[in-house]
Amino acid sequence: MSTLLEVNDLKTYFYTTNGIVPSVDGVSFSLESGQTTALVGESGCGKSVTSFSIMQLVNAPGKIVGGEILYKGEDLTKLSDREMRKIRGNEISMIFQEPLTSLNPILKVGEQLDEILLLHQTKSKKEAKNSSIDMLKKVGIPRAEHVYNMHPHELSGGMRQRVMIAMALSCNPSLLIADEPTTALDVTIQAQILRLMKNLKLEFETSILLITHDLGVVAELADKVIVMYAGQVVEEADVMSLYADPKHPYTQGLIQSTPKIDSEMDVLTSIQGNVPTPNNKPTGCYFHPRCPFAMDVCKSKMPELTINEKTGNKVRCWLSAGHQEG
Repeated sequence: MSTLLEVNDLKTYFYTTNGIVPSVDGVSFSLESGQTTALVGESGCGKSVTSFSIMQLVNAPGKIVGGEILYKGEDLTKLSDREMRKIRGNEISMIFQEPLTSLNPILKVGEQLDEILLLHQTKSKKEAKNSSIDMLKKVGIPRAEHVYNMHPHELSGGMRQRVMIAMALSCNPSLLIADEPTTALDVTIQAQILRLMKNLKLEFETSILLITHDLGVVAELADKVIVMYAGQVVEEADVMSLYADPKHPYTQGLIQSTPKIDSEMDVLTSIQGNVPTPNNKPTGCYFHPRCPFAMDVCKSKMPELTINEKTGNKVRCWLSAGHQEG
């Protein structure tokens, strides 16, 4: 497999009246062609800002202040707005967290689908309409011709999410970024959307960067998992290794706090405390105030993200092999 996306030491800061807020603080990872990689963590850990940085959609007061984002070897941070518009929606598409606020309320569904095709592909209006209706059918929307002429508010949450997926895949992108694609949906519709995304990934041979806090979604879709905490990557592993043997205490806490269908639990385990605010992070390891295994070194020195040479998995923790105190 070839590397499709490579993020190196990405730093995205927000400049506020209260000072500089480092939302994404030196994040690095790669995504291979045909692979689904999940960015996982609690709200406020920097997942969505990372995805917006890749799409070059970070606006003032936010700014990418360091690092590079290589897509097919080309650094997206160096491109002009005009050059980025050719890639955004065409080669890299995004499914946003809340479809009702992402779709234009005054335009019909069909108009919004057609607009993408007319902007990025050499199609007539009739060809664009036919392609849009065909795409609506592919994402499992019944009476696609009728839905084509409807407004977003006339559709259910699950139908709107299907429309968003249709829009994102209409130009057959190489990379699909899905930001919490099932958060606002009930469990039954969630399962349908996940099944749909798995099938469409195979059909369109699209790589997926999945942004989520839901480890159930990760188990269903991902090949590789990147766990983020307070703007940093704290663990990276293939999905089987991560669930079988999580190395970072934060990852262990996330997995332990997930309900399991095959075990009875009176009370769910939870991670004590809260994610620190980006402008008020502790010294040393950012997780140490919440970590049950914290040592003195954790409070004073930030561990590096180290790689296991045998497995290729990575972890940022003083407890892990390969980290030496001192």
